[in-house]
Amino acid sequence: MPEMMRITFKSKLAGGSPIIGTFLQIPAAEITEIFGFANFDFGIVDTEHGTLGVNTSIELLRTCDAAGLASIYRVPGVDHHKIGHVLDMGASAVMVPNIRSLEDAEQAVRAAKYYPQGNRGVCPFTRAAAYNGVDSDADYYNRSNRETAVVLQIEGTEGIDSLDKILDVAGIDGIFIGPFDLSQSLGIPGQVNHSIVLKAIADIVNRARGKDIAVGIFAVSVEQVERYLKTGVRFIAYGTDTLIIQRACRDLKKTLSVFATPDDKA
Repeated sequence: MPEMMRITFKSKLAGGSPIIGTFLQIPAAEITEIFGFANFDFGIVDTEHGTLGVNTSIELLRTCDAAGLASIYRVPGVDHHKIGHVLDMGASAVMVPNIRSLEDAEQAVRAAKYYPQGNRGVCPFTRAAAYNGVDSDADYYNRSNRETAVVLQIEGTEGIDSLDKILDVAGIDGIFIGPFDLSQSLGIPGQVNHSIVLKAIADIVNRARGKDIAVGIFAVSVEQVERYLKTGVRFIAYGTDTLIIQRACRDLKKTLSVFATPDDKA
């Protein structure tokens, strides 16, 4: 029986060591391949802040599989149809932003899991089901439940206040902290290195660790990565493909400008 070949986010987490990935916002398979060939661990297809449509998203998911990246798909919000749809497309994990309550968490998990854990829509003719290649596999739905990861984003004080209840929801594999939105919720927008934000991050990590749930976070500097890993974060999304390329181009231009003559610079 044919099966879709992929490295899952759950299998990456199970390795025990911290893992590094990035957000994919550029609709180009070549960019995604570069991150895979550079041995990044995962790629997050970003349809919350990115401009990706269905056709480009599924191409990036295919590229993640081919290049050895575990695929995560960030949906715009708690949307039952959208969550099921991206998993049908073959994402190994779904990331749901702005989880504020127990009800949000329960809805996200139900949308991502088949019976008895949830009520994800059943269609055995999707890419995830090898286009009906699993028609004789009685364990397909249970295996999908086991292998599919659900990552919930905690980005504000409402989510923090409800965190203990959220962490008790069966089927959650990871909590992802959005430090920029968190800083805004705490009244200091953009100050992600402020002691108040860092204290809130440490609190989330400690509470999740007590429930054996991995915590991830967004970072934009090497210093932040080092700090977060010391806090106990298990997975880090370093920037976005757009940010990484922009910084590389900016730094290269500065380096090359040293060799330019005054006339060249003009």
